[in-house]
Amino acid sequence: MKTSIITVILLALSALIFTPNTNAHGSTKPLHGGVVKVEHEMVFELVRAETGTSLYLRDHGKPYPSEKVTGSIIVLADGKKTNAELNFAGDNKLTANTTIPDGAKVLVKVKESSHHSVTVRFTF
Repeated sequence: MKTSIITVILLALSALIFTPNTNAHGSTKPLHGGVVKVEHEMVFELVRAETGTSLYLRDHGKPYPSEKVTGSIIVLADGKKTNAELNFAGDNKLTANTTIPDGAKVLVKVKESSHHSVTVRFTF
């Protein structure tokens, strides 16, 4: 009896150790140096720069075409609220003419014509 319990425990532990690490939505590692969030089975990477902000979209690890995606970005920082529109910038990239300071909270809202809107929250 003890042998069978030990065997079951060892099998369970080996299954946990040797199970490959997979992510159904693709990698959540930042590919452009930004902050990554997963919402509604998509990966959103928000990248801030001195001159603006970029949003990259991925679906199951592949770039998601953003030419039909519209959206906006709201930056909450230092007691102020800034709104900006996201514009198509090629492939899976949207850009906004706004900057994100340290400590800011950011709301990104995107919508594609055939889908419902998605809101993603970021903190910097």
